[in-house]
Amino acid sequence: MLFFSIINSCAQDKNEFTFYSSEKKIVPRISIPLNADAETTLAAGEFVKNFKLLTQETLVVERSNGLNQNYTYVVLSVNPTQKDNYCIYKKEKNIIIQGSSNENLGFAIQEFFKKFTLLSFPEKINQSLQNEIQTEVMIPNELSICSTPDFEYREPYFSPNFDAEFRIWNKTNYLELEWGLWGHNLPKLIKGAQLPETIFAEVDKERNEEQFCFTSEIFFEFVNDKIKDIHENDAVLKKFMILPNDNEMVCTCSTCKAVGNTTKDAAPAVFTFMNKLAKNHPKLLFFTAAYNSVKEVPKFKASENLGVFYSTINIQKGIPIERTKNFEKFESDIKKWKNYINNVYVWDYGVNFDNYFGLYPSLKVNQDNFKLYKKLGVNGVFMHGSEYNYSTLEDMKTTIIANLLWDTSINLDAEINKYFTSKYPPKLADILTNYYLFTESSFYTSKKELGIYSGINKSVRKYLDPKVFFSFYKEFDTHTQNNKYDKDFLKLATAFTFLKLEIMRDAGFSEYGFASLNGNDEIIVKNEIGTLLDKLLIYSKSADIKTYNEVKYTLEDYINSWKQTIFRYHKRKHYFYKKSFKVLSNLDEDYQNFKILNDGTFGLRDYNTNWHLTSTDNLILEIEKSSISKAKKITFSFLQDKKHKIYYPSFIEIVDMNNKLLKKISVPTSEDVLNTKEISIDLPSDYDKLPLPEYFKIVIKRAEISGKNALACDEVIFN
Repeated sequence: MLFFSIINSCAQDKNEFTFYSSEKKIVPRISIPLNADAETTLAAGEFVKNFKLLTQETLVVERSNGLNQNYTYVVLSVNPTQKDNYCIYKKEKNIIIQGSSNENLGFAIQEFFKKFTLLSFPEKINQSLQNEIQTEVMIPNELSICSTPDFEYREPYFSPNFDAEFRIWNKTNYLELEWGLWGHNLPKLIKGAQLPETIFAEVDKERNEEQFCFTSEIFFEFVNDKIKDIHENDAVLKKFMILPNDNEMVCTCSTCKAVGNTTKDAAPAVFTFMNKLAKNHPKLLFFTAAYNSVKEVPKFKASENLGVFYSTINIQKGIPIERTKNFEKFESDIKKWKNYINNVYVWDYGVNFDNYFGLYPSLKVNQDNFKLYKKLGVNGVFMHGSEYNYSTLEDMKTTIIANLLWDTSINLDAEINKYFTSKYPPKLADILTNYYLFTESSFYTSKKELGIYSGINKSVRKYLDPKVFFSFYKEFDTHTQNNKYDKDFLKLATAFTFLKLEIMRDAGFSEYGFASLNGNDEIIVKNEIGTLLDKLLIYSKSADIKTYNEVKYTLEDYINSWKQTIFRYHKRKHYFYKKSFKVLSNLDEDYQNFKILNDGTFGLRDYNTNWHLTSTDNLILEIEKSSISKAKKITFSFLQDKKHKIYYPSFIEIVDMNNKLLKKISVPTSEDVLNTKEISIDLPSDYDKLPLPEYFKIVIKRAEISGKNALACDEVIFN
């Protein structure tokens, strides 16, 4: 139920009454119970603080179990027995605000100001009104609102939610204040302890320290004591996560097998472990995650104070789950877990972790998914965002996600518009609203997948139309001068400038690309690139933003890599651009598009943008001499990213179609952990002993390293 106040009205509507009027000298008082505790007293103080900011009027707070009939009151109280989390209603001439807990009373007070006044969150945080003070507040005569959230646990894990004021205003949870143990942190719990190797998993008949044995009594007693200590030191920490390490190893010792473990599923041992904790600590909640080694619902009964997180990491593709092939399994899994335990939370994802500056406008998708979760009985959602790092429009996203988690049926477009209007000047707010809603619509209606680890090329295909974005950027840029000292604006300017550079990098030599190819087959880098790189440097330093993705790639390196690349590329010949060629080697399933090797794009240090990866074979190309007859050499670029098992090649060969060697260059091994390398090899000339035949092959040999290893190559340039 939504009611909107009439502010500064000249005539009072018959359906409303005057709650406050400076002109008519109508000023309410606040009443709290005579025996109100400290938290209720603080809640009253919060109401007073908000009201004074709004009207410059300081309200009187009375401690009493009765009301003076000469005044109008706001009555604040806590009623633990009421069904709803909070209620706001009119009783005679007074407003009653009642929560089922002090926390919910606090939520109700903020809701009162959101619904019946013009106070916005930015104004509350800055303690400064954008407009004149409010001289009148009108309240509906038939006011009666009761509210209970669609999910009892609601956490958008973005940095705005780390602020206490934000959480109270938006009614969210925060793991740091509720969880005594979170994530894959059992190793930290045992760090420094002298424990026998039997606490670790037995895998292939050997103890492996990369996983735990959850039927080990010594391990259980240690964790049990640690949990007791944590809770006794801070009684509000009532939730504990018992997660196996982040791999698929399963203990198959005799006791683990006895409780039901298989070689692929550790759920029986994990839930046996949690059942014992639950029995020892009946007032605490213990969770694990249906992820990696925890797969099936155990066959034995679970304690009431257990829960499970269900991760959407493998099914979050930027499309509502009900519209994907994963829906039936997801629905079946959630129903099975819901039939087994009371607390089923979804661990969801709200950003592209490879590019925090990508908009990833998934709020409409989130809304559909949240409605599905609610229908299936899910009672908590943890929305994994950019954590302590900045991501584009994170304030808005965090706010809207928080609202959705309380009420999945909100009018999304209206809430987005309301957010921008409350935060930015009117013209800028219109620009941001219109563009963001356009991207939301494009993202939502597109059937193309966009995972939470994706390069710019996939974002462009999904929602990031270059023509529309460039037009938006041009308009947005006109507001820079008036907002050059506004840190929030500068954060957006950083992100949008980065996005424009990424789009241009992906577009190569096309209309929206970073360069063109002139009539002499020369690469001509656009002058705009230098300007954009300078802007990115200035904006990011002013906004104090240093990194742009989960693995903390720095903007400084990004800018330097761009400069090095355009310095090399400018006026370089490129006779091979979009010429036809064949790939004779086997291609990886996800890297079938080999045309990326001569499409005019280039890769930096992020392996998922403009790099062609080969992990199952060497890379062998067949080239027709006539297509590159003017070239004197071939220039390759390679990536080494040891974290992702990507290595420079061991050698490059030019051979004829019978594999007779014409030219070869060896590539020394390198200690680079993350870097790119450019390598050139001269083509045989007509004067060489073995000249270049009409058709020839280029053989790029993957690194001679045992185990998994891939080769990453971007533009192949004949120059």
